[in-house]
Amino acid sequence: MTREERYAAIYSHDTVYCPPQEEGCAMLEVALGCSWGKCNFCDFAKDKFTIHPMEKIEENLKILAELQPEKERVFFLGENALVLDTRKLLDIMALCRNYMPKVTSFAMYARFDDVLRKSDKELAELREAGLEDLHIGFESGSDSILAMMNKGVTSFEMLEASQKLDKAGIGYFFTVILGLGGRTYRNLHALETSRLLNRMHPKGIWCLNLKLWPHTPLEKMVERGEFDFMNPWETLLEERILLQNLNVENCFYMDTTALDLVTIEGMLPNAKESLLASINRLLEWEEMRCRYQRD
Repeated sequence: MTREERYAAIYSHDTVYCPPQEEGCAMLEVALGCSWGKCNFCDFAKDKFTIHPMEKIEENLKILAELQPEKERVFFLGENALVLDTRKLLDIMALCRNYMPKVTSFAMYARFDDVLRKSDKELAELREAGLEDLHIGFESGSDSILAMMNKGVTSFEMLEASQKLDKAGIGYFFTVILGLGGRTYRNLHALETSRLLNRMHPKGIWCLNLKLWPHTPLEKMVERGEFDFMNPWETLLEERILLQNLNVENCFYMDTTALDLVTIEGMLPNAKESLLASINRLLEWEEMRCRYQRD
């Protein structure tokens, strides 16, 4: 087998997704799909949720170790790998260290309710075994929007989960979806999201514009007139409100979809004013572009 064929053999899909912060780490698939799989906006639910047996994980790990023996960090693939039984996660970590002796840390995707199902003792054990960071879909801090999008958690549960992670010493990165409330809830989305984030300690916030994926419940909501998408200009206005009210410490903020064109990023709180200045310049540019098109 060629090197490319060996990589293809250990992943379920041709394209392997991981957060930007984890680029360059070794990626080990431990599960497929999402255990919840009911969010109205998400297209990842197309994969049936499956937890791989240890035999398959170990076989894939052997190949991964041969391909990337120098890696020091492993990212567990699966839309919310933390849902796995704690004992199984610990066993997988031990296997990783056995086959890849240079590995010192681990990261994975998680849902807030995955965290809540773990006891403080379990989270402490995972941290001691090397679990350094979780990547969690925060999406919105508004209970109305979370319910509308069938996220499966409340803002109180999100806060409770973050406090458990703080206690365990496990870092967390959040994804926020701009425009998730549509035109109806845009100010609520921005204000409630910043309000909740201000009570947490994320290492990073990654903002993405809401995308309408085909064959999702959100597509049906749009067709029925139950959801009104915002345009890029309106979404950027919403992001400005979010940033204006955001007060977090030592947090890397990134929006890779500003106006669906550019990336803005910086470390909060020091970069807050420069980020807002960038948004204002983009708003001015978009206004001029739209005026030119009208003329």
